[in-house]
Amino acid sequence: MDDSDFDRLMEIQRMTASSIRQESEVDNKIKILDILNEFTASKGKKILVEAVIIEAGIQGLAESEVMTTLDALKSDGTVKEPEPGYVQLT
Repeated sequence: MDDSDFDRLMEIQRMTASSIRQESEVDNKIKILDILNEFTASKGKKILVEAVIIEAGIQGLAESEVMTTLDALKSDGTVKEPEPGYVQLT
């Protein structure tokens, strides 16, 4: 294997890792949105962030993943924070 083959292999590996990371982020968004939809149907519009963290933990997400995903959903306007410690679907 020469240097160009190795460089190409490393580039493929980086692209694959990036694709997997993006798919994981989308999966996390779907899980969190499903949780938010479940809580909205049964508990009103505002949802306690801690409740989302607990439910997501049951589904295998770490608290840091939940918070990162909620931040991403806030950034894209899907979720808002009506008051500290609560989220709401927009």
